[in-house]
Amino acid sequence: MGSSPMKLKLESGANRIKSADDAYSFRVHMRLSYQNKPHWQVARQAINQACMSEVSEIRAWRSFRAAAAAEGWLEESDSDL
Repeated sequence: MGSSPMKLKLESGANRIKSADDAYSFRVHMRLSYQNKPHWQVARQAINQACMSEVSEIRAWRSFRAAAAAEGWLEESDSDL
């Protein structure tokens, strides 16, 4: 994905997301109760289209960041970017 690595809190189940592949793997292995939330559904769609263009990759990164922030999983230094 198009930005610096995203640091997540331990309760998320991961500690760093560095690429679209990391984001995809993270989302696929989440509990179904999280996957069904609207913000993760938007992130899923964006991540699945990340390889289409640079704009799609940026959209995926932002969608994933927004979904992680909605769960309260972003580290403090990363959440204000």
